[in-house]
Amino acid sequence: MLPHLVRAQPALDTIKLCLREKPYPFFKFDNRNSFIENSRAKILGIKAGICYGHRLQFGIGYNQLYPPTTNFDNQHHFINNYGQKDSVTEKLKLFYVSLDVEYSFFQTKHWQISMPLQIGLGDSYYKYTIGKESTKLGENFNFVYEPAVSVEYKPIKWVGIGADIGYRFMITQEQKLNQKFTSPIYAFNLLIYYSEILKYFFPKSKFLL
Repeated sequence: MLPHLVRAQPALDTIKLCLREKPYPFFKFDNRNSFIENSRAKILGIKAGICYGHRLQFGIGYNQLYPPTTNFDNQHHFINNYGQKDSVTEKLKLFYVSLDVEYSFFQTKHWQISMPLQIGLGDSYYKYTIGKESTKLGENFNFVYEPAVSVEYKPIKWVGIGADIGYRFMITQEQKLNQKFTSPIYAFNLLIYYSEILKYFFPKSKFLL
């Protein structure tokens, strides 16, 4: 056990030092790819929170499946107003609110490697619309756990590029959906450092470091 404690101690010391720093706000858009039943599925998200010492972030986010994958489409059959058999397409919907923690364990002027973690709660269901009336089917409560590793390259102060790789573990009330939603996740992003831009235009702001 001792070697593991020795290696972990520098990271714990860094986290303690970060928490002593004055926090500043951050916000960012998120775009992650994953798979649902062997088909690529995109999760869009937006996050906001506070950052300590440019290394430790705590935030909250909203995430949703977009656009809904057609591989999960079902046909809902009904009798229309003319007494005829008809059908509409049921679309799979997924969204969840997440708590986010990210720790950067390697930093240089241009490079950063960090470990983001998301824990979320949300909902999944099928939805169809007839006329102006929408109906949900098979609504399920979801628990989402997403650990990942993120690499960023920052050639200039305001803009960078990044790559994330991780895994999404998802538990729902519907066992069939568990298998479909649990998946590797990956992303390749163009990064815009809004906090750096704000600091440039508002250098005396008390909320930015």
